Amino acid sequence: MVSNSQNDNEPNLLGKLVSLAIFLGAGLYFTGWTYRWAYYSFFTLEVTTLGLPIESFYIAAVQALFGSPLTICRTIVAAILTPIVIHFSLWFIEHFIFDFLKNICNKIQSRLNRYTYRRRGTWISQGINSFANFSSTEFNTIKFLRYLNREIIVVLWIGVVLFWLAQWQAEKDVWKDLVNETSTLPVVTLITPQDALRFGRSENNPLLNPSDVRIIGDRDRYTNLFGKELTDAQNSRVWRLLIDRDGYFYIFPALPSNSSRSSRPPVLMIYESARGDQLIILSPKTSEQVRNK
Repeated sequence: MVSNSQNDNEPNLLGKLVSLAIFLGAGLYFTGWTYRWAYYSFFTLEVTTLGLPIESFYIAAVQALFGSPLTICRTIVAAILTPIVIHFSLWFIEHFIFDFLKNICNKIQSRLNRYTYRRRGTWISQGINSFANFSSTEFNTIKFLRYLNREIIVVLWIGVVLFWLAQWQAEKDVWKDLVNETSTLPVVTLITPQDALRFGRSENNPLLNPSDVRIIGDRDRYTNLFGKELTDAQNSRVWRLLIDRDGYFYIFPALPSNSSRSSRPPVLMIYESARGDQLIILSPKTSEQVRNK
């Protein structure tokens, strides 16, 4: 025979498990979204415009928190320090801020009570007396704020720690993918009809620059790419695919290993042809790297 106490604990345990699952899901989604946001912001892309599937954010969260032994160690250290910081924050707010607010509320209530005592019997004094004693009878504001403060502080600090972990990992990964020697992004080769793309080299005349185009914006950003459209692995100029989403693919020239941390490559957004007259070749390495192997 199952005791009533066990039956009473079962719904409570189930509720805690559901709450924990919701909290973990929200935390992982927030971490993954922050990681994606920090990663693509480096390339001046907004993550909300890429139409990424929701499950990719959870995968990104696992990568940001447990992607490597160093990342795991950093996550463990953060998990140890976060409760300490939360405990200190709660102690500081409880013993300084709330004690200060409690003293102010008590002084206000005492003055209102003295005021209504001298003018007792009038409808104004009755209303003020009811207002002054409301927090101590029907609704204790300080106790409510204390309870709310604990929830807010815990969620706030966990959110801050997850944000920092995701951003740090994104900055590390984006530089690894940005530098040609360490990048794992696929090498891209785009072949398209001459009149379908106002950029690139002609196969028959690679010295000819594109013509008959109109430009809005920074002209030098466009012309400075002339002569750099073709991959040259010996000079660390390799075009790589950043992402392919919703009919658009984004490509960029990877940077050499001696590039400054402030360097930002241009990102080309190209619309995939619906006529099937474009050819996109993806490979893990350039042809020169394969030949030299």
